[in-house]
Amino acid sequence: MSSKVVYLFPTAMEASSFQALMPDAEVVISGVGMVATSATLVRLWAEERIDRESLVVLSGVAGSYGEGVAKGEVVEVVEERCIELPERFRTNYTVPKRSALRGVVSNCVHRSGAECCGAEVENMEGASLFALADVLGFRVMEIRAISNIVGEPFHSWRMEEAVESLARVLIEINEEMICYE
Repeated sequence: MSSKVVYLFPTAMEASSFQALMPDAEVVISGVGMVATSATLVRLWAEERIDRESLVVLSGVAGSYGEGVAKGEVVEVVEERCIELPERFRTNYTVPKRSALRGVVSNCVHRSGAECCGAEVENMEGASLFALADVLGFRVMEIRAISNIVGEPFHSWRMEEAVESLARVLIEINEEMICYE
């Protein structure tokens, strides 16, 4: 298998703007959460759709823990933490920064609202991506667009704006991701 980029999105809605702009890109919908993402990555590995030469780009929306990261901003997650585990069992996963985007720390959660504990954003899938990449050896990148401030009611979220911003940024850095060694 040659080096390639696979774009992983939790939901079809999060992938929609990107797919409209990049119809030939390999897009996979993983499902929401760490379990669904892990299962999808293992399936892709078993089917040999990803290997050690692949770059898997997890993309989607995230919540910000306040004013530090604004709604609509697109960031690269470089550290993931499973914040809901008791502290003695927590593992922090880190990956190399691969873009010119702002690098952030994210809490990976099962439901929104965990304390920030020094993280800038939260999401529901990233730690599983980083953990499996560590074990299997494929390259990863996690790009998130901020749709909300953690704790806001859903009607306050800016999903459409975030998804459109995400798609534009993914297009802008597409060549950089493909060429990264």
